[in-house]
Amino acid sequence: MTAEEKEIIITLSKAIKGRNLVKINYDRENRIVEPYLIGELYDKHSNDMKEGVYALRAWFVSGYSSQNLDIRAGDRWRIYHIKKIDKLEILEKENHSIRPFYNMYDKNFKRINFHVVDK
Repeated sequence: MTAEEKEIIITLSKAIKGRNLVKINYDRENRIVEPYLIGELYDKHSNDMKEGVYALRAWFVSGYSSQNLDIRAGDRWRIYHIKKIDKLEILEKENHSIRPFYNMYDKNFKRINFHVVDK
């Protein structure tokens, strides 16, 4: 993991703790998301605990999306790879509700470093 990726994770963890929305530039496209969880994804080729890819599980709010929106309940959940985030800004706007189908024990992740806790 690079120093830039560590900084992104630190900033995202602050946003998760404060329940703030974030603006990210991901794969050269701007998005606004509600961050819920940061962790290490399972390697697609093995389930061992070797160093993997860190990612953000977030609810897509606005911006660019290559997927259709609001076809099914919960289809705004996205996984964003940390290494593809090149700009990040914590916004003043906060989200104090939990989106449908949120799972703090997300099975796509082998390690979860930070997550929203339902109050």
